[in-house]
Amino acid sequence: MKKLLSLFAIFTLIITSCGPVETPNNNGNDPEQTPPSSTPEQPVVLESLIYTPTQAGAAAIVRNAGDDSSVSIDLAVTPKECVASIAKSWSSAVVCKAFYEGAAGTPIPMQLIGFRSNAKSGVITITAMADKLSEDFFAGKQSAYAQVSVVDGDKSVTSNNIPLEAGEPETPVDYGGLQKYAKAGEIKIMSFNVRLDTSETDATNNWSNRKKACITMINDHRPDIIGFQEAKYTSQWLYFKEQLKADYDGWGVNRDTGAESGSGEVMGILYNKSKIEKVNGGTFWLSETPDKCSIGWDAACKRTATWGLFRHTASNRLFLYINTHLDHKGAEAQTKGLALVAEYFKKYPSYVHFLTGDMNIVSSHSAFNAITSTMMNTRENAPKGRTDNHTTYNGYTSGKNSVIDHIYCSKGLSVVEYHTVNESYGVLYISDHYPVYAIIKMM
Repeated sequence: MKKLLSLFAIFTLIITSCGPVETPNNNGNDPEQTPPSSTPEQPVVLESLIYTPTQAGAAAIVRNAGDDSSVSIDLAVTPKECVASIAKSWSSAVVCKAFYEGAAGTPIPMQLIGFRSNAKSGVITITAMADKLSEDFFAGKQSAYAQVSVVDGDKSVTSNNIPLEAGEPETPVDYGGLQKYAKAGEIKIMSFNVRLDTSETDATNNWSNRKKACITMINDHRPDIIGFQEAKYTSQWLYFKEQLKADYDGWGVNRDTGAESGSGEVMGILYNKSKIEKVNGGTFWLSETPDKCSIGWDAACKRTATWGLFRHTASNRLFLYINTHLDHKGAEAQTKGLALVAEYFKKYPSYVHFLTGDMNIVSSHSAFNAITSTMMNTRENAPKGRTDNHTTYNGYTSGKNSVIDHIYCSKGLSVVEYHTVNESYGVLYISDHYPVYAIIKMM
């Protein structure tokens, strides 16, 4: 029986940029020199694509981590003159497939989801996913191999067979002694700006390349409740709900229309159905007319807050949770938006209060004065050795230093742990923001 897997494959091809054949230069000063030929310059085309192992053994190691697997394969291309031309059309120029040894039938297609190139070194990295591999393969009972084809003009060159070998199962990400999971009587809250589905400058950061890693991260962490920001309703929010529906339920609306449809961003909430009971919930807009789909004050776009009344089943405590995304430009909208959130918390004074979001401001900003009389920043109130001050906005680069994603809770609660999730989940960045979580005692 075959087990459906999402095979996340990284293929590194060593090649150099395509270019015309050079002809001698004749500047006309030497009458004995032959005039330049009028014959059109001919491009150099690919001749061979050969797998080159970079580690001990002849096979490429496939590593299985739950529903995700990964493999790294190097190939050398002759002649070495094709990086530039392939880079221009990599999504259609490169085809990857996998096969079972000795088994007749349709090959396993690999979907290309990312591409990188270095014209100077002649190296390109192709990221792909395969539809499935069998349980027998990972049990060592069935052999498999891969092939990579590159189309250059009218010619297609296919690699030799690349043997695949099942490696040891990957273990959950090590968090250096952190607790990571909520214990009895505790709640784990996560805030995650997923970066909207758009065409990125570096295609490897496109949503199609990151989405499975996002699910892997959530399944690894198992938060009790999650606040999402920037998730486009159809392509991202519904994907999260579908992929996580076995354990989570939740809601959120298109901030631009108020509908449960379309391409607008959602500040959605998902909660673990076995640990959290929903009592009530809804959405309001950060504006002068919060009950209407509207833009507020000097904001650059419409901003919403998704709220929910819940019961934490282990402690039987009721709590009000609000998840939001403050404007990135309007200073007045930031201040008055948080003030509006504070007013909403006041409607339920007997409930425990939690707030998550991409606030686009640091915790020392005066806008937080609206909530700090009754709430505290979990990052700043977690025990020493159980917190950090890492940047939360990375911008797809390690050079950023911006802590703008926050989790607040009612004063008087005990924060067990806070962590910025900047560990690897199979891709360089799962978003341009790192998720953050806090574990808080409810009893």
